Amino acid sequence: MSILVVGLNHKSAPVEVREKLAFNANNIPTALSYFLQKYQKAEAVILSTCNRVEIYVSSLDGAIQAEDVLSFLADFHKVELPVFSPYMYHNKDDRAVNHLFFVTTSLDSMVLGESQILSQVKEAYTIASLQESTGKVLNQLFQQALNVAKIVHTKTSIGKRKVSISSVAVEFAEKIFQDFTGKMVLVVGAGEMCELLIKHLYEEGARTFVVANRTFERAQELAHTYHGQAIKYELLGEYLAKADIIISSTSAPHYVIHAQQIKEAIKHRRGNPIFLIDIAVPRDIEPDVAKIDNVYLYNIDDLQSVVSQNIDERTREIEKCRSIIEEEVEHFMAKLEEIKIEPAITLLRNHFHAIGREELNRLKPKLKNMQDGEWEQVVYAIERTINKLLHHPAKVAKQEAKNGGGYRYVETIKKLFGIFHHTDHPQH
Repeated sequence: MSILVVGLNHKSAPVEVREKLAFNANNIPTALSYFLQKYQKAEAVILSTCNRVEIYVSSLDGAIQAEDVLSFLADFHKVELPVFSPYMYHNKDDRAVNHLFFVTTSLDSMVLGESQILSQVKEAYTIASLQESTGKVLNQLFQQALNVAKIVHTKTSIGKRKVSISSVAVEFAEKIFQDFTGKMVLVVGAGEMCELLIKHLYEEGARTFVVANRTFERAQELAHTYHGQAIKYELLGEYLAKADIIISSTSAPHYVIHAQQIKEAIKHRRGNPIFLIDIAVPRDIEPDVAKIDNVYLYNIDDLQSVVSQNIDERTREIEKCRSIIEEEVEHFMAKLEEIKIEPAITLLRNHFHAIGREELNRLKPKLKNMQDGEWEQVVYAIERTINKLLHHPAKVAKQEAKNGGGYRYVETIKKLFGIFHHTDHPQH
């Protein structure tokens, strides 16, 4: 019984290769069904995100090899093997378990400590469970992986500090306003960064958005997404005093918001602060704005500096995460050894109980005068005796399995008691 992972990710393959092997929620069930038709008695989970495609497989005696999974991927996606095989990696058994724990805890992510991967692993496992492509081994493995992620994120600071420009900007804004209810957000520009900031602010409770952009249609589009209002770019000055938060990211070659304008705006605000985020290069907001009382200005370098510090903080947590994962991999591999010897222990029980039944069948005709109730007591006593005799060997077998010697121990027991049927060997 072995565990294998075969895959590629953002470190091993460019996006044009990853996209050729990508799965989606709609075709994963079909792919799993196809895989299990080809390799019966196997277990499989497919994890496919924008940064990785991985297939986790459990099979008896390592019957399924990396080459089989590569062949399956080529067949299913109709892609020639040489197109993607040089970018693939594969790990077996404890290294496969270690890899999944690294993935689930985000140590293998593009953004260290991000939380999205946890829900993606959970979804991949749920789809596989519903498709009945998981069994005893992968059920244990993925449940443990999700648990390890929770332990790592609870016991370390790997996911604590913000590591994106937009999330750091929102964190700064929260220090000034605490609560975004009723606060107006004025957005100058309608590019990707502006959209990300609006999204973060919306998630934190902001609901009043005004968008100004040179292309009015694009301003309308962005404003509509967040139930906001689009205004003509020429009206920008009129809204500065009304805004609590101003985000600016245009491609203008000069300042679009000047210190004099903000001085005028702050006079009308009766002591209410203005928070400005300038994420444009070259800058949109005149730097002297920062000198005005009750005005807080952050530019892209300010935000990037904090992001870098936070990334450093997360990086320092890696060793702590590694040691937790190493310990959890050991626990899981011990559990796996127990799973491996369960069929052998069942075999031993069946063998002894078969002997017991044989002797009872031989005895019954000799005890014709015995009442049914009395005979049931005899049967119960024999079965109880057998279970008591087997309890200690089974307990020791599980203990030996934890130390990696379960298979040898069970083989010895089988030899002692003459259990040699060719289909009776334990899975290993």
